[in-house]
Amino acid sequence: MIPRNCWYVAAMAHELLPGALFPRTLLDTPVLLFRRQDGSAAAIEDRCSHRRVALHLGRLVGDRVQCGYHGLEFDGSGTCVRIPNQERIPPKACVRAFALVERDGFLWIWMGEQALADAALVPDYAEICSDPAYVGRRSDAMHVAAPYTYNLENVLDLSHVSYVHRQTVGTPLVAETRPETTVRGDTVVVRRAWDRIDAPPVFRRLFGWDQVKRTQTIHFWPGANIRLDITSEPVGNTDPALVRRIRVVGPCTPQTRGSHFKFSTMYRDFAQQDTAITAQLADAFAVTLNEDKVLMEDQWRNACTDGPDAPMFDIAVDQAPLATRRILARLAQAEAH
Repeated sequence: MIPRNCWYVAAMAHELLPGALFPRTLLDTPVLLFRRQDGSAAAIEDRCSHRRVALHLGRLVGDRVQCGYHGLEFDGSGTCVRIPNQERIPPKACVRAFALVERDGFLWIWMGEQALADAALVPDYAEICSDPAYVGRRSDAMHVAAPYTYNLENVLDLSHVSYVHRQTVGTPLVAETRPETTVRGDTVVVRRAWDRIDAPPVFRRLFGWDQVKRTQTIHFWPGANIRLDITSEPVGNTDPALVRRIRVVGPCTPQTRGSHFKFSTMYRDFAQQDTAITAQLADAFAVTLNEDKVLMEDQWRNACTDGPDAPMFDIAVDQAPLATRRILARLAQAEAH
């Protein structure tokens, strides 16, 4: 089960263009996003209440979605406000509407019980996304044909970078270092630190660094929020200007039981105006994300064909992923009761 009483990212704000209907399946529910004429965003069920036709096959008329089959019109609250050649509109003609908040470049949606939707609980990434000290290049959603928990576990166990991402961010010592894992309530924090470690390949190419002092901290909190903080500097450095900070904002959202959308953006606090560094980091980040995508989708293909007795086991670095599984299972179970 997937917890529904949480804020999830429905889309990057820039994906939702004025005058357009934007369909996306979220938590096994067809959702239609659109912008009103004042620029505010709305989310309703992508299903006409009359004959089940997808509303995104219609068009946007002012602030109303017009069904492309029989012309019924719905506003952003899901209310049916017009039926051609009929004055009386039955109450059951409405469609579901979902709370939607635009913040930090994301469109956050509440797919659970609408009475519980509290905008104050929208995950806060402003300290990164709105901090002028950091610059980032935002991307569209990445579709991954694997459960969203695979993505959470992939990021929370970064020992894999030593093997999967050897050409970009991986170095051998990462996998050999036991992380410090802290679980408090519904949050999980994983930290590694090195006084001396080989510089990641991308930093070798950009700065010529051989070895660095480095920290790596991953944060998780529900629904499916991830933040990764990395600091790097040359070994023996005494110049604060040489400390490089990279922060990755990486929430993800279930699409179905076996697929999800990943919303990842990398920010940095150095060389903000250097377009060459921006391009090289963006390329390395894209390669890294795609390498993860290949692995996660392959895992899921095997999971779908494995028999019930296919062997699996846990190792020491699974502490954070297992804690995250327990948190999500507890939240889903609480909703079921």
